[in-house]
Formats: sequence, structure tokens, C-alpha cells
Amino acid sequence: MSQRIPLNEKFKIIRQNLHFILVEPESPGNVGSVARALKTMGFEKLVLVNPCQLDNDEARMMAHRSYELIENALIVSDFQQAIKEMRLTVATTMRKRHFKFPFFSPDQVAERLLSAALQHPVAIVFGRESSGLTNEEILKCHLHSTIATATQNPALNLAQAVMIYSYTFFQHLQKAQVDYNYELASQYELERFYEHLAQAIELVQFVPRDGVDNFVTRFRRLIGRSMAEQRDVRLLHKLLQIFETRIRDLEKECGNKPKRNIF
Repeated sequence: MSQRIPLNEKFKIIRQNLHFILVEPESPGNVGSVARALKTMGFEKLVLVNPCQLDNDEARMMAHRSYELIENALIVSDFQQAIKEMRLTVATTMRKRHFKFPFFSPDQVAERLLSAALQHPVAIVFGRESSGLTNEEILKCHLHSTIATATQNPALNLAQAVMIYSYTFFQHLQKAQVDYNYELASQYELERFYEHLAQAIELVQFVPRDGVDNFVTRFRRLIGRSMAEQRDVRLLHKLLQIFETRIRDLEKECGNKPKRNIF
């Protein structure tokens, strides 16, 4: 890739770990424009989830000397496959969701991704042009981001949104001075903890007012924005194990199951 300006060493490392995921893109022209935006800003890791047909003139024309990013893109059939190796994922959306996750600006997202991307694969995720990301896909991501605009409609199109984030990342990466190396928990490790949490809730017969799934979602909200490391997740597992052991010991002593608690 020919460079207009020299890139610092941290930029060179981070751009190998920073992935741009497009979930079921519907327009070949949009994907071509995304490729052009990414190459212009110095990025090259493109992941496509179940994309439209891209071997056509529209995609090539809009890519404008960047079509190799599409040729080299990782193409997967489902969203879980796209994020399974990522240690930090950021979902982008323009719509408010009922689970009330905090939204970070592109600048704030850039700050959080830099340290992680020095050591781990990370990704920013963009949804379908017509409907965006599903609630389930958003819940699988650690952080959530939106671009502030003066009006709600018309919204930015896919390529415009990618350009704003990639330009913001480019600016930050050129001046990045990152000292702390995060050992972020994997998606698998986080999902295992959420499963453990649900099992612990069942053990104590705890009945959240809005249901177990929504209760666990609150923890997704908390842990997702904390950039939890592997040792953090191990600590949370240990905390649950301590309570589980104590509860089982008490059950043996009393010969009774714990009462149902509603919170």
C-alpha cells in the first residue's frame, strides 16, 4: 500500500488488529465505497458477513483502486463467526434500544480501541443498510457507538459512517502513545461467565422482576464497557463459585433449599 504520509510504528501494529465488520451489506456500491474509505485512511482488515454479490462493476467502480480489500476480505456466513476471535467489539447504531446501553462517540471509541488493538484483534461492527444490527447482535458486542447528527433522517449511509470512524481512528493512531497492554477476555470467556451467572441465579432460585435474560443483560452492559481482562473474568467466576459453595454447604446443614427471592 503506497503511503501519502509515514505511519508511526503503533499505527502499523494496530491496523493489523483493527477489523471493520459489515453485517449482510446489501449494496455492492456501498461495499466498494467502504473499501475506498478504509484504504484511504490506511486500514485493510475487512470482514463481510453474508454479503451481497460483490464481483461486479458497481463494486469495482466505487472501490476505485481499493478493490483488493474486497478480494482479500474475510467472508463468513454468520455474525458469531465474525466476532469469535475478537477481544473487543463495538456495535454502531443510530436507533435507541430498550436495554439502554451507554453510547460512545467515535472519539471515545477510538480511545478505548487503541490499547486493546496493540495486543488483540478488535472490531467495529456496522449493520445492514435497511435495518442495522439486530438486538441480539448488539448484545454480543462490548461497546456501543453512534455518530451525533443534527437530524435523525436521513441517516448516514454505510460508507459515510465507516469513513467517519476510520478517519477518527486514523487521527488517533497517528498520535497514539499507549503504555498499558490489556489482556482482554475473549468472547468465549465472556459468554461462559454469562452462562455461569445464569446458572448461579437458578441455584439460589432468584427471580428477577424482568426475567433472567434481562438481568444478565445488565451485566453485559456493565462488563462490556469495562474492557474486562481475562483476570477480571476469572475473578468474577471465583466470586460466583464462593457463593455457590457456601449455599450448597448451608443447604446440607439445613436440609432446605433456599427461598425464592424477587428483586
